[in-house]
Amino acid sequence: MADPIAILVADSDAVVRRFVGALLAHSGYQVHEAADGETAVRQAAALKPRLVILDVLLPGRDGYEVINALKADPATTRIPVMALSVKDREEDVVKALNLGAEDYVIKPFSTQELLARIRKILARSG
Repeated sequence: MADPIAILVADSDAVVRRFVGALLAHSGYQVHEAADGETAVRQAAALKPRLVILDVLLPGRDGYEVINALKADPATTRIPVMALSVKDREEDVVKALNLGAEDYVIKPFSTQELLARIRKILARSG
């Protein structure tokens, strides 16, 4: 049996991290968590997850800076990133996508839609 797919969830809100983490774990994924941008960058480099889900409003390095850092590092550039944020303005979404995010999901979100988007990203990224 194959190892479970690792996903890093970076969100400053512990409730959101636990909720998304439990949802993913229940769906068979291995979940790692980060509460700030610096930790997210370090963990992504160390763990090489198949997907990083991150809030745009992270303390320290915000989500945009995390996307930038991940895409600039040859070791993490190919890891897909999904932004998950309450920031719902078009310019916020476009900024994340232009920096290299694969998708942008606005909170609050449907759990079924989130899982479908995750499956789609993972299928595309091989």
